[in-house]
Amino acid sequence: MTTIRVQREGTQEFTLDRGYVAKVNTSRCINCGTCRENCPVGAITEAQRWICRVCPECTDQPVMRLQDIDDFCTKQSCTTACPLGISPQGYIGLARNGKEDAAYRMIWEKNPLPAVCSHICHHPCEQVCKRGVLVDDPMAIRGIKRYLDANVEYTRPAYPRLHDERIAVIGAGPAGLSAGHFLSSLGYEVTVFDANNEPGGMLVRAIPEFRLPREEIRKDIQKLAEAGLDIQCGVRLGKAQIKELRDEYDAIVVAAGTPHGKEITWVPKWNYDAVYTAIQFMDFANNDQNTYRMPHQNFVVEGKEGVVIGGGSVAMDTARTALRLGAKKVTVVCLEEGEYVPAHKWEKDEAAEEGVEFLEGYSPKAYCGRVNTLEGIDFVKVTDYAKDENGKITFNTDDSDVRHIPTDFCIVAIGQYADPIYPEADGKTVFWAGDIAGGACSVIDALASGRKAAFAVDSAIQERTLRNAETGHSLVAAPREEKIYPCNRRKILHHERPMQEVGDRLKNFDDVELTYTKKQAYQEELRCLGCGYAMIDTDKCIGCGMCQKLCPQGDVISMVKK
Repeated sequence: MTTIRVQREGTQEFTLDRGYVAKVNTSRCINCGTCRENCPVGAITEAQRWICRVCPECTDQPVMRLQDIDDFCTKQSCTTACPLGISPQGYIGLARNGKEDAAYRMIWEKNPLPAVCSHICHHPCEQVCKRGVLVDDPMAIRGIKRYLDANVEYTRPAYPRLHDERIAVIGAGPAGLSAGHFLSSLGYEVTVFDANNEPGGMLVRAIPEFRLPREEIRKDIQKLAEAGLDIQCGVRLGKAQIKELRDEYDAIVVAAGTPHGKEITWVPKWNYDAVYTAIQFMDFANNDQNTYRMPHQNFVVEGKEGVVIGGGSVAMDTARTALRLGAKKVTVVCLEEGEYVPAHKWEKDEAAEEGVEFLEGYSPKAYCGRVNTLEGIDFVKVTDYAKDENGKITFNTDDSDVRHIPTDFCIVAIGQYADPIYPEADGKTVFWAGDIAGGACSVIDALASGRKAAFAVDSAIQERTLRNAETGHSLVAAPREEKIYPCNRRKILHHERPMQEVGDRLKNFDDVELTYTKKQAYQEELRCLGCGYAMIDTDKCIGCGMCQKLCPQGDVISMVKK
């Protein structure tokens, strides 16, 4: 038996007698992170295996120098790429072993909108998947998540009530719902207010149904409401109402988003009747709403030709939506070119498959028409382009290089802005989350921002800092004997994402991406290389057995004599 001295950050040092330590069966560990996140003394880290990539004929990807392989070992991992700290390797491993319920539970315990993310998450985990970098194609992580969402029933446990403090959240979009969920999970009474008639924010207003069916949004939100999250819609807040909330509640999380589309006011005649912002157009297309319509505007595009200005995800969504509403032709025009176009490659590819045309590296110069009727747009060539760390864009143009595009309507998708009525975040009683707080603006990033705000509220009220083991952990290199030879893992069938046939897509607003069958999902799960596993520092381990008790795999950790 060994006596050890233990001290966690911010705690008093103590000693204990230790007879046993935890030992991991590395061949069985699925790297879910459960033990690491719950270890009371921080004795567990994530080890990443060295993946051999020195033989030219071994895989489809280029060979690497030994030093590069060493460096790459701990450079990236699917488990550190998710903004919510979910371990894809973990739930893929559970699903592969027939534990689909446990796999899905691992997702929704950290993600308040799992169904939504199984449809539209931009899957940063796939972008760093080592199989995709070193072997052939990345794991279809979102596809597996979507299969689990479609085939596992779950009920969120009721939120506990542990504190007397009451928190108001303004905005029922992803960030607001996330803040509300995590604050409720911490034991606070939370009320989420939203001006729209249905919660969901931009999920409902701006994302087309062929990417995110409305029933998927409603399913997730209903689960939160059933667990006890109070969501009040149709509540429009002005400065007076916000002051009342500040008096009535102990803290406010402002997650009101950026609901107004930016306009190209520096181009003459920018306010033609047939020039819409992306938010105006998508709110009409999704909900038949004219809330943001200018006088005399209509959104009829059937049989007409249109231009979308902008190169991001919203531009692709609006262009594809216009085609489904009967537009004869749609051209996307953006400042950027090639790999600098901000939309994800798969978004651009899907738009091109459906007939969207592209003109890259051009900026609008003039709207052309008569009596407020749009007839075309002049564009000039962008000669250089730059974006600073704050997102401010600067560029120069060659006015001698002009392209005229005849068009009947124009959709401007160059960004959005927030209402100026909200109080500034002070870190004491007012906190911001989501798009209004700046930073990355994807759905998964908004959810992470909401969680961050929730922990900040708790820290301010309770004067404590909760251990956030879900994110921010570092990677260590596994011993060389744990290395992986890709050639042994290569010949497993990779199913491309099942999709609607291109010829059928434009006929409806049905979901473009379909769901794996059980067989397809299982075959995809088999492709995981198993890059990481839990590594225990036996000098720190106190032999409490918590990791063994909580391991969802069940046969990974044993207690051995020290």
